[in-house]
Amino acid sequence: MLARMLLAAEGLVRGTKEVVPEQVTQVLVLEYRLPLGCLVHMTPVFEAMRLGRPEIEVTVATRGLGLQVLRHSRFVDHLIETPDTTADLMGAVRGLRKQLHARGIRPDCVLTGASDRRTRIALMGMFGSGGWRGGYTLKPELYQRPLAYDAGLSLIRNNLRLAKLIGCEADVTQPRVFFSQSDMVTAKGLLREANPEGRPVVVMVTQNSGGQNTGWHTDRFVRVIDDAARVSGFAVVYVGTAGDAAAVEAIRAAAGGVGTSIAGKTTVSELAAVLALSDYAVTLDTGTMHVGRAAGVPMVVLGPSWQKPLEWIPLGVANVRILRGEDRVGVPEGYRLDEISAEQVIAALGELVEAYPASAGARETRLLAGLSEIDHLAGR
Repeated sequence: MLARMLLAAEGLVRGTKEVVPEQVTQVLVLEYRLPLGCLVHMTPVFEAMRLGRPEIEVTVATRGLGLQVLRHSRFVDHLIETPDTTADLMGAVRGLRKQLHARGIRPDCVLTGASDRRTRIALMGMFGSGGWRGGYTLKPELYQRPLAYDAGLSLIRNNLRLAKLIGCEADVTQPRVFFSQSDMVTAKGLLREANPEGRPVVVMVTQNSGGQNTGWHTDRFVRVIDDAARVSGFAVVYVGTAGDAAAVEAIRAAAGGVGTSIAGKTTVSELAAVLALSDYAVTLDTGTMHVGRAAGVPMVVLGPSWQKPLEWIPLGVANVRILRGEDRVGVPEGYRLDEISAEQVIAALGELVEAYPASAGARETRLLAGLSEIDHLAGR
């Protein structure tokens, strides 16, 4: 009832918002739910908009990690930082209105993705900007073109329905996280220090995002690390957040000190550059895995059996090998991807090595795909 009253009041003050997708020239996207995977899975939307309607200007309002993911995006025109609308709605609204005015941006529509279905985010769109609203929300009464989440589609496919709201039909299925020349230099320095002999590099992602049962057994990681270093001759590099550093070091120590940890030493865009410059990755189903997918590095992904793979796992991607057990309901106590053996991971990595041999050419191709001259935060 309240939502309908707000929409009616808005109509009296601003007039009824006509939804004409073909007339949209300015789009505002709100991104305030910040798990790394959610942010990465929104990036195909911006590419679809650019390919489908290159004349449209896309503005994204976000914060924190959202700024890191989109800082160098080739498909976003303006990046706005505001307070967290879920914690300070009116502060976020004031910040958004001020920055839109300062930049001369007048959105024709405001869109929210499948991960941003918070009522406060919808209210930010209502109070912080003009234009009609579309996308995913818990209060469809506040939107002129609401969407209902389709559990039969991946998160990327659900998000791509936003682009269709403004007449963009481009089929973009892979995420993109761009990085700068400076990020590339940083990544090369980290990898040179970790791998002075210039061997092929395998990245190990041994820690999950926290709060989910997606970890794996240390002794199995140790067997994979040993095989990669001793048998295959790879340089092993561990990545993760600063909060992961101690746990990463514990696994490295259990593996006899094999490899080098750069956990906590990269931003998101620097991490994307590190992954593009590496040759392979063995990774849990976590945020870094999604950045690896965006970077195009061949990966072995260890997925949980209790979570349906359609939503998050990169199904059907040629250079990704997915290992997981049979679907199950619920998570057993102490579960740590028990169905996946070290031998399976070693075999899957071997398949990738055969199908995608490590080469300077492959690394260069990934670098060129991810390198960007744009810095939306320059001068801040």
